Amino acid sequence: MDLASATNFIPLNALDVTYLLVVGFIGGLVSGFIGSGGAFVLTPAMMSMGVPGIVAVASNICHKFPKALVGAIKRAKYGQVDVKLGLVIGVSAEAGVLYGAHIQQTIHQSFGDAGSNLYVSLAFVIILGIICSSVLWDAMKTRNTTSDEPEKVARLARWVQTIHIPGTMVYFKSLNARVSVLFTIPLGFATGMLAATIAVGGFIGVPAMHYVLGAPALMASATELVTAFVMGVGGSMKYAWSGLVDIRLAMIILAGSLFGIQLGAIGTTYVKPHMIKMVMGVIMVLVMFSRAIAIPVYLSELDLIDKLAPHLPGALLNISFVVLIAALASGAAIVFAALWTGISASRREAVLVTSATTAFSPDVVASPATPQLSPLGRFERFLLASDGSEYSAGAVREALRMASKCGARLRAVSVVAGGDAELYAMGEQLITKELNTARAYLDDVQQQAASAGVACESEATQGNQVYQEIVSQAEKMQADLIIMGRRGRHGLARLMVGPSTVRVIGHSSCNVLVVPRSAELVGRRFIVASDGSRYGDASAVTAARLAKLCHTPVTVVSVTRPEHSEERKREARQVMSRLVSFLKQEGVVVEGIVPHGRPDEMIVKTAIEKNADLIILGSRGRTGLERVLLGNTSERVIDQTQCAVLVVK
Repeated sequence: MDLASATNFIPLNALDVTYLLVVGFIGGLVSGFIGSGGAFVLTPAMMSMGVPGIVAVASNICHKFPKALVGAIKRAKYGQVDVKLGLVIGVSAEAGVLYGAHIQQTIHQSFGDAGSNLYVSLAFVIILGIICSSVLWDAMKTRNTTSDEPEKVARLARWVQTIHIPGTMVYFKSLNARVSVLFTIPLGFATGMLAATIAVGGFIGVPAMHYVLGAPALMASATELVTAFVMGVGGSMKYAWSGLVDIRLAMIILAGSLFGIQLGAIGTTYVKPHMIKMVMGVIMVLVMFSRAIAIPVYLSELDLIDKLAPHLPGALLNISFVVLIAALASGAAIVFAALWTGISASRREAVLVTSATTAFSPDVVASPATPQLSPLGRFERFLLASDGSEYSAGAVREALRMASKCGARLRAVSVVAGGDAELYAMGEQLITKELNTARAYLDDVQQQAASAGVACESEATQGNQVYQEIVSQAEKMQADLIIMGRRGRHGLARLMVGPSTVRVIGHSSCNVLVVPRSAELVGRRFIVASDGSRYGDASAVTAARLAKLCHTPVTVVSVTRPEHSEERKREARQVMSRLVSFLKQEGVVVEGIVPHGRPDEMIVKTAIEKNADLIILGSRGRTGLERVLLGNTSERVIDQTQCAVLVVK
């Protein structure tokens, strides 16, 4: 194909590959830190090493859309994605991508690499100039503000939602309103055009959904990932058909960014939001200047200005490259500095918490009837993690009920998921509404706790990784138990227990109680499952304490598989007898059974037959590697049963 032949894919040696990996890593590092897809850094980085602008854009789009899909699926599990809105905008955005790609190819055919480089560079200078001005202004404005006023729907969005055009109205859950699809067409088309030009469509897509249509901040940023995936698939196919996607560049940069983005995301937990905006603004300014410095070279090559002196083109391109490296290096330095400072502060805080006489002290709290000495059986400090959704209703109800029975202190937290938004530049004002909604919900939980005579404090917070924030909160208050809900089963993404629940169980050092929304802990019967490992023994110790507090009978289950040897079956009966004897000595009414079949199925079946309201099991067992975060049996039991599950650590 002529166009493919005209496009000069640069040769890559070991140094070039190393450079691309480092660029990908730093781009991912910065992306994770500022919450952006990072394309505004990676496209210029490729151009600085001699990649034609059109190839850099095409390869960047190819590298981006798989990450958009992963991000969309992750955010959908938190209920933040409006798939319908993302697809509707994605349709017109796809048209914008195809038209934008056609413009790119036409320019490249007519003016060669110099024309393509000039077009992309001018677009970067104009777009980044506008965006970075807004970002830096917002950062300065919010630096000293502590306002918690709720986020309001913009005036323009309110007007758009009042317009009724027959035959075009569609209801979108993120807007909680019907909007004419005619309004989404120009927004999507502009988003696609920008994506095809500089590989960054979110600079238009996110604010358009937020300010023009009225989508909440977090849902706008998450929904844009769906649009980005749709655009990326079409754009990659369009560019690849013409031989413009250099798959080597896409894969090498993707490999580097996958590592960097994880570190960058951790860094956001240690800095204030205005600092994230400042970092983003500074990097944008440097990238903008990097592209601006190279523009005279392209103008000269196209004879649009007088020919530059022989030494000037090389000098300007070298300066452009140095400025870009400075942008990447400064971003990486700030992120690593934030990580170092934050981790050091966290360690000092952990030492203080450990040495303190009490790490959690509400004003009024009921005292346990008897001292609780066993670390495994202690139920004195509960952490309730709730997102305010219907899936958390059971966790809230049973947390209050258990705290009342055990005389436990309760802390309720709601974590608003931060994330990989294409435009995190809006910072605090993009998440204010979500945080205020969480605070209002927690206020209601506190009122319920007061009515139940349970001492309760609460906090709404934000974290890039929900599970990390929950585990951190549990460690700070030295919780004995984390109580949380289980996601529902709506769609393929929720066939299994929610990822945050699994990760909390895997990373937490304390017990975790998972409560389906319809489950009730009324003390009918507890099921204790054990395979004879130390994790099973730990579950028996915990069950003894809880059964005595709740005056509840217990059934011990040790499952054997049909393929097990007679020796293994004998061992299962011995395990059951040993735990039954232990529980009887503790004064618990207990029975034991040894069913045959797949462990998770037998445990759930026994719970149903015994009308149990709680299953107690260890977090790991001898059937899998002990370093696995959550055993298959535990996860399957949590997913299948309709009663609560207590995972003992």
